[in-house]
Amino acid sequence: MVPDQHYRWLVVLFSLVIQAVSLGILAYCFTLFALPWLDEFGGSRRDVMITIACLQIGMGVLGPIVGRALDRFRVRNIVVMGALAMGTGLWLTQFVTELWQLWLLYATVMPLGMAMSGTLAAQTLVAKWFADKRGLALGISAMGTNLGGVVFPLIVAGWLMDVGWRQTFARLAVVSVLLIVPLALWVLRREPPQVGLSAGEGAAAVGQRRMWSAKEILTTSLFWLPFVSLIPINVAFGALQFNLGNFVRDVGLADDTAAEMVTVGSLCMIAGKLFFGGLGDRWDHRVLFWVANGLMSLSIVGFMVATGYSSLMLAAGCLGLAGGGILPLMGLIFGARFGAASFGRVMGFVMLNVMFGAIAPVAAGWIYDVTGSFEISLWAMLALMLPAVIAMVRLPRVS
Repeated sequence: MVPDQHYRWLVVLFSLVIQAVSLGILAYCFTLFALPWLDEFGGSRRDVMITIACLQIGMGVLGPIVGRALDRFRVRNIVVMGALAMGTGLWLTQFVTELWQLWLLYATVMPLGMAMSGTLAAQTLVAKWFADKRGLALGISAMGTNLGGVVFPLIVAGWLMDVGWRQTFARLAVVSVLLIVPLALWVLRREPPQVGLSAGEGAAAVGQRRMWSAKEILTTSLFWLPFVSLIPINVAFGALQFNLGNFVRDVGLADDTAAEMVTVGSLCMIAGKLFFGGLGDRWDHRVLFWVANGLMSLSIVGFMVATGYSSLMLAAGCLGLAGGGILPLMGLIFGARFGAASFGRVMGFVMLNVMFGAIAPVAAGWIYDVTGSFEISLWAMLALMLPAVIAMVRLPRVS
C-alpha cells in the first residue's frame, strides 16, 4: 500500500486534471464559441459576453454553498456529482435556440459543475491532504488551469471546423465526464489524513482541526483583510486579460499578436504559480502578496506606456506572473489562518471575489467605448493597489 506521504501527490495530479477540464472547457474555450453564437443568434457582443459573466457570477453565488458541502461530505462524491452536472450542462447546450437559454445554463448548471469539480474542489482537496509543502502542492495543482487553456482550445478549434459548435458541445460533455468520473472514483478512494497532527505541532494541529462557522468567518478580520485586499489584483487581471486584443490594436499591431500575448502570459502564469506556491511554504504570505501586487502594478504601467511589440510582451509577462500567484496565494493565506477542516467553507466565501473579476472586463470595455481609451481604467486599477498593500500590513503573520 502506497504511504499517504506519496499518495497525496497523486491527489495533486488529480486536482490538476479536474481544473484543466473544467476551466479549459468552460473558460478558455468560451471565446471560440462566441463568434458562431453571434452568427447564429444575432445578438450583440455585449449580449454574448453576458454568458461568461453569468458563469462567473454563478460561481460566486454557489461557492459558499459548495464550500460548506466540501467540508461536511465526502469530496469524491461531490466531485463526481459536479462532473455529471457539468456534462449535463454541456450536453444541453447543443439544443439551445436562443441566447437567454445559454444564459440560463451558464448561470445554473455550468457554475454548479465548475464549483463542485473545479478550482474550489481542487484547492480543498490539496489543503486537506497537505500540512507541509502545501504551497508547492497548491502551485502545481493550479497549473491545471493553464494546461487546460492550452489543450482544450486546440481540440475545440478542430472540432468546430469539422462538426460545428453543437456537436462540439456533445463531444465535450462525454469527454468531461470520462476524464473526471473514473479518475475521481479511483484516486479519491482514500480519505485525507488528519493533517497537521505530527508530533510537536501543538496549537497548529488544533488550528487545522477547528471547524469555523459561517458567522465566525464573516466577522473576523482574518477573512476580510485578505478578501478585500485580493479584489484589486483580481479586477486588474480580469480587465487586462480579456482586453488584450484591444491593446494590440491600439498600438497598431496585427490581431494575431494577441495570441502570442496569451501564450506568453500563460507560460508566465505557470512560472508564477510555481514561484508563489513554492515560496509560500517558507516566506511570509504578506510579502508574497506584495510581490504579486508589485508585478500587477508593473503590468498596468506597462500597458499604459506600451508603444510596440516588446513593451506589450513585457506587460503581458508581468500580468501572467502576477495572475499566476492569485490561486496559490488564496489557498496559502486562508488555509494557514483557518485550517484544513474549514478550508472548503472559507474558500467558498472567497470565491465571491470572482464576481468582481466578472464585472471588470465589462466595465473597462464600457469606459473604452465612451472615452476611446483604457487610460481611466488603468489609472483606477493602479490606484486600488496601494490600499490593498496597506491593508495587508494589518493581517497577522502566521507563526
